Amino acid sequence: MIATVPSFLPGHAIAILPADFGLVCFFAILFLQYRRYVKRKRKAWLVLCRLIVQHQNTLAQRRQTCLTKDHYGIIHKKRWDTELDYFCRAILRPALNQQTLGQFWPILQKPIMRRIHRVTKTLLKRQQNALTQLQDSAPDLPPEQFTTAMDPLDYERFCAGLLCKAGWKAVATPPGSDQGVDILAEQAGIHFVVQCKLYTRPVGNKAVQEIFTARQHRHAHYAAVVSNAGYTRSARQLAHATGVHLLHHSQLTTLSLEDLQPALA
Repeated sequence: MIATVPSFLPGHAIAILPADFGLVCFFAILFLQYRRYVKRKRKAWLVLCRLIVQHQNTLAQRRQTCLTKDHYGIIHKKRWDTELDYFCRAILRPALNQQTLGQFWPILQKPIMRRIHRVTKTLLKRQQNALTQLQDSAPDLPPEQFTTAMDPLDYERFCAGLLCKAGWKAVATPPGSDQGVDILAEQAGIHFVVQCKLYTRPVGNKAVQEIFTARQHRHAHYAAVVSNAGYTRSARQLAHATGVHLLHHSQLTTLSLEDLQPALA
């Protein structure tokens, strides 16, 4: 549209844009900027959520460890807060900065913390429920003495009984449903998975690989292979690299949480 200046003003008639056109442009620019902001914020949220899923097993384990009661029955939440702060500084914030999304961290920090709490709590509850169900359905009296005439199922129940004597809540898993785990054990909120091998020869790599994978699947803190026999050199090397413990069943009666913790360098 072409508008002319009023006739009482000096000068020639000129073409100008309507006043409301500039206003429309202004709001259009604001809308586009807001839309871009929302999309980038959504992208930042998805980046953080994917990282939580990627590290959820480790986060659940660290939550359980950090929130375990001390010798006086007191839970020190500061340890868990420190762990979360480290996870944010080492994993979450660098990932946002790498994609130039760091500006959204102050806005998303609180909801992300709530999401971590919810995810880790759910994982730990599922694990505890699975252990409780197994305990309810497990046979009452495991074998008391080891004999070479045992079958593998009796050996699993025998090892579970030894762990119970050491103060663990331990139960042998049903045949065919273990996914590499023969015994589920728990003590003071720490979860421990075991594969039992009743062998006449040294145990090899396969058992170590299976229990390492099972530890991740079950979100357990520690894993071990237990056998009446020894272990091959390659099995010991792999166990050292993966953090899997290699035990003789005679060690189970005195096995404590301290025995499973990594040795200090």
